[in-house]
Amino acid sequence: MVMIISTMEPQVSNGPTSNTSNGPSSNNRNCPSPMQTGAATDDSKTNLIVNYLPQNMTQEEFRSLFGSIGEIESCKLVRDKITGQSLGYGFVNYIDPKDAEKAINTLNGLRLQTKTIKATVYFCFRLL
Repeated sequence: MVMIISTMEPQVSNGPTSNTSNGPSSNNRNCPSPMQTGAATDDSKTNLIVNYLPQNMTQEEFRSLFGSIGEIESCKLVRDKITGQSLGYGFVNYIDPKDAEKAINTLNGLRLQTKTIKATVYFCFRLL
């Protein structure tokens, strides 16, 4: 019997790549995430990433939608630095992990205009 063991080789990049998936699904470059503050840890269950938001959604609408679930420590709708247009994703950090879980259960899959939003826990992966 012959066993083959393969190893993954690191991918080499010559700079930023184009991401057309309407926002990141995880952060593999800069940890902790932009919404983590103070004593938050990498395994925190309070920090969410929300993808597939309508392009014309405002910061206030984003905060209001997720703030209806529970108390928010911080939230950020990510925008293009030059045009100011929404990039279709954002981050929400709840104070209580139960509120974050409730937000996922309530708002994940919600249809807003022509988009179906995706809300998930935001994990930070460190590359060794």
